[in-house]
Amino acid sequence: MFRKWAPTIIKYCLKNRTIISPQFNFRLLRKFISSKLLKTPLAIMVEPTCMCNIQCPLCTTPHKYMTRTQGIMEFDTYQKLLDDVKEFALIFYFNFAGEPFLNPHLFQMVKEAAKNDIFTMVDTNATLLTYARIQEILDSKLSILVVNIDYAKKESFEQFRKGANFHATMKGIKELCDLKKKKNGTFPLVVAETIVSRANEIHLNELYDFAMNTIGVDGVWFKPLCFPLHSKGFRENNEVEVLVDKYLPRTSSIKRYTYNEGHLQLDHYKNFCEWEYKSVILWDGRVAACCFDYDGNYTFGNIREASFLDIWNSPKYRYYREKLIKPKKLELCEFCSII
Repeated sequence: MFRKWAPTIIKYCLKNRTIISPQFNFRLLRKFISSKLLKTPLAIMVEPTCMCNIQCPLCTTPHKYMTRTQGIMEFDTYQKLLDDVKEFALIFYFNFAGEPFLNPHLFQMVKEAAKNDIFTMVDTNATLLTYARIQEILDSKLSILVVNIDYAKKESFEQFRKGANFHATMKGIKELCDLKKKKNGTFPLVVAETIVSRANEIHLNELYDFAMNTIGVDGVWFKPLCFPLHSKGFRENNEVEVLVDKYLPRTSSIKRYTYNEGHLQLDHYKNFCEWEYKSVILWDGRVAACCFDYDGNYTFGNIREASFLDIWNSPKYRYYREKLIKPKKLELCEFCSII
């Protein structure tokens, strides 16, 4: 049923320049979905790689926090996944940990998903946008490309996105937007993602104008800053207080946390977890719990060894998803910054 109408709604939104959150909100579907577990997921997060070419201060991907083996998803692994889920999957998110553009097969993966009418989304730091890569993007039938634009000034941008070159990154994004418009193309919708921190919260109007009018993106999504509390390495970091003082927004309406006596406490508890409807496939084929299981500590099987549906409907995975109906019931959920 969802496969029938969801693509139509999404394409209508794109046509009318309605910006869809890069994390498709399944909260509304609660009104239409029974309390029983779904036999198939609605969306799948595909991890092209867990490696990254830059180091952002609050990301677990620099391996000072992440402990699992680094690698890039092989195309055969991806093809196995696609064959397993193409009859029911609505959305593929090509992100999770790492920079997706480091996988040389990324846009072939996107293209194969598009052939099967799967809505596709890639989230990138945009530092690797070359002219050749832009051509790949435009030819791939990608639905949405999310690019990170947190600051409109070189110094601030490069302090936060450590290892990135501000001018080269903005040049690449602008060239993509200009070439897409030159070809009268709708796809991909290019959305700028801004992580709202103490350093930029008073400049959001300026950032919006810069992204929309100077760079030429189709829309801007402001995302509240998230601390990686799920990482034991981060929680034991002696610099947490320094990072909080530097990055935690002051504006209550856009911050996730309150910091009291050395502890970060989540402000907005939504009592809803969408991962009972979604799944994560790590670069090595393991099926992981959710987008906060960066180390792959909670996995249910490997698609290279079993069919995805057998894993999804296994007793272990079903038990986990049943617990998510009332979130914060699992050890993994204790430090979640979303629910």
